[in-house]
Amino acid sequence: MDIDAMVKEAVRTGDWMLRRSDNGKSVSTQANGFQWAPIGEWTEAPDWDPLPRRGGGLHGCGPQSSGYYTNGRDIDFCAVEEVVDIDGEKIKCRRAVVLLRNTLPEGLSVGGSLYLRGTQISALPEGLSVGGYLNLYGTQISALPEGLSVGGSLDLYGTQISALPEGLSVGGYLYLRGTQISALPEGLSVGGSIYKDSLSEIG
Repeated sequence: MDIDAMVKEAVRTGDWMLRRSDNGKSVSTQANGFQWAPIGEWTEAPDWDPLPRRGGGLHGCGPQSSGYYTNGRDIDFCAVEEVVDIDGEKIKCRRAVVLLRNTLPEGLSVGGSLYLRGTQISALPEGLSVGGYLNLYGTQISALPEGLSVGGSLDLYGTQISALPEGLSVGGYLYLRGTQISALPEGLSVGGSIYKDSLSEIG
């Protein structure tokens, strides 16, 4: 299996989902500790049900959904087959394969929100676009990529980020509390307020 080729194909076609896990183990209480196959091996839902409702499949967030993030320490990027949308908040599928763990592919476009709080991810890819809210609270990420675009709000609370890239675009608020950021770059575009500390807002 050529994982690099599969990653590029999944990004190109949109046949992917993101999910939270603990080293591949589902953390949702409804999943009862279901363990996925290792990275690069396909997992099939033992209870597959094609109806657009919870249960009966492998669950996660697809290119346009953003309502299914649990508290697992890992973020998995998966290629998927036989996808069913559930209320626009999440998707489920019959088969999926974890291609990347705690790494996101270059050029990824997330139509909804991207909730990375508490994961082990340490970097964001070039060309990342997030249509909704991007939450990096408490992650190990120390820098943001050039050209990052966030349609909603961006939460950097508790990260090691000390500077923002030029040309950063944030549609909602920019939350800088708990960071070492002391200056804003040229070309920064923020649609809402910029919060720096508990007493004031800047910008």
